[in-house]
Amino acid sequence: MTSQILTVDSPVHASDVQPHHDQAHPQSAEAVAVDRQRSRLIEAMKSQYQLDQQVKFLHLQAEADSLLRQLQSLKQQRLALETPISSQ
Repeated sequence: MTSQILTVDSPVHASDVQPHHDQAHPQSAEAVAVDRQRSRLIEAMKSQYQLDQQVKFLHLQAEADSLLRQLQSLKQQRLALETPISSQ
């Protein structure tokens, strides 16, 4: 399977984030930006995992279809060999 690199669509900078003014849990703008970037990365990883599973499923489905066609072809060949030719 090929390796893939995940990228975040838009980089998050500390200047892009409004500071969080919570007395109980003070966070710097940089910490908020890192948290948001981490959340985006996790979401990207989740969707990438789902895509990976879809690709695996499609490959398995294609392989099953191919094997079914091979089996049907072998059955037809065997039937053709067992059936006597009545044209003689």
